[in-house]
Amino acid sequence: MAALEIPVTAIRLDAPLRTGAEALAALAELLAPAAGRPAAQIAQALQERERQGSTGIGHGVALPHARLEGITEVVIAALRSARGLPFAAPDGEDVQLLIAVLVPRNAPTIHLETLSALAARLADAGLREKLRNTGDAADFQQQLTGVPVG
Repeated sequence: MAALEIPVTAIRLDAPLRTGAEALAALAELLAPAAGRPAAQIAQALQERERQGSTGIGHGVALPHARLEGITEVVIAALRSARGLPFAAPDGEDVQLLIAVLVPRNAPTIHLETLSALAARLADAGLREKLRNTGDAADFQQQLTGVPVG
């Protein structure tokens, strides 16, 4: 699997959001430039996937994701909520860290590999704490991906 890649421009810290739907819409806006698809189409795909079951994975983290026609590579964006959002996570905790993933519709293996890699990284309590506390998108990106910005 390729390394996790997320442009600093696709990271928004301390967004003043109130609902999961607002978070998905904000993530769609962050994903749209790299995906080359309209934000409304991306938001709809993320919302449709969320209706199938919450993408909250616990410990204040959610991994909204969708497979989308018309894209050729994995696209990732990150959003940190200023105060946490109800997201139907299995542990009942509000979600503060949302990492969204779009993959080509015909690439189920890379979809699962990318989500698995993100979930494994975010299982680290120390990493989650660093992501919650950094004030800098470039530092957030480096912490999340493990790749120095450069």
